[in-house]
Amino acid sequence: MTTKSKILAHRTLGKIRNLFSNVLFWFGVVLVAFTAILSVHFVWPLSKPRWWADFFGIAVGFLASGITSFLFYFLVVYVPERRRKKTIKSNLLQIYRDIKRDILQQVIHASIKGGRSDLEASCEEIERLMDPNEFRATFRDGREGHEGFYAFMNQMSDNTPEFQEIILNLKMLSKQIEFVIHNLSFDDESLFGFFKRLELTLLALKNSRPGYDESKELCRFILEICAGWGFVKGYRDYDIIERMILEL
Repeated sequence: MTTKSKILAHRTLGKIRNLFSNVLFWFGVVLVAFTAILSVHFVWPLSKPRWWADFFGIAVGFLASGITSFLFYFLVVYVPERRRKKTIKSNLLQIYRDIKRDILQQVIHASIKGGRSDLEASCEEIERLMDPNEFRATFRDGREGHEGFYAFMNQMSDNTPEFQEIILNLKMLSKQIEFVIHNLSFDDESLFGFFKRLELTLLALKNSRPGYDESKELCRFILEICAGWGFVKGYRDYDIIERMILEL
């Protein structure tokens, strides 16, 4: 079996496990069984065997209890939990977007200090750069220290206000990711793994120090979230963190 086949089989088994652990799935099974038994008892024209009356009474009582229990669970547990999950998800998405906007503002300020004269820290410019394609188009060119993304990277060699502001934003994002991991149930193992890796990455980055070599990981992370860069798939047309938050 190839590696790709093993990954596909693992994902399929994961989906099957999630299905059988889903309360809605079992409610559907109980509801179908309840409807089938009632249909057989009241609609089926043929005579029933002797044991049918006893079986019908026991089965209907058992299935009716299951439906009642589910409705109680749905109203008391499921609906509030879904509402809570939606609130946490929308809050994380908004906070992440705000943090990314502030990081972009610092990137622009640092790039201007680094020698770029084609940028301005306006709201319109920041919103434009929120799109990974626009960010790449704006920062990919340049070979000299005052061009492209280099103008920003060189400013991270010193303890500039922009460097400190970016670190502060990463600390705030780290707190939010930690909160989500500890307060949200994950049905998808790969989704949980992504946010756990992100949490560990942020824990390391928030202790970054200014310097040519010391700030490389920080700059690489900013390039990943702003330009859609990834080591496996290269450049993407979307922000991977935002995409994963939407899948929560």
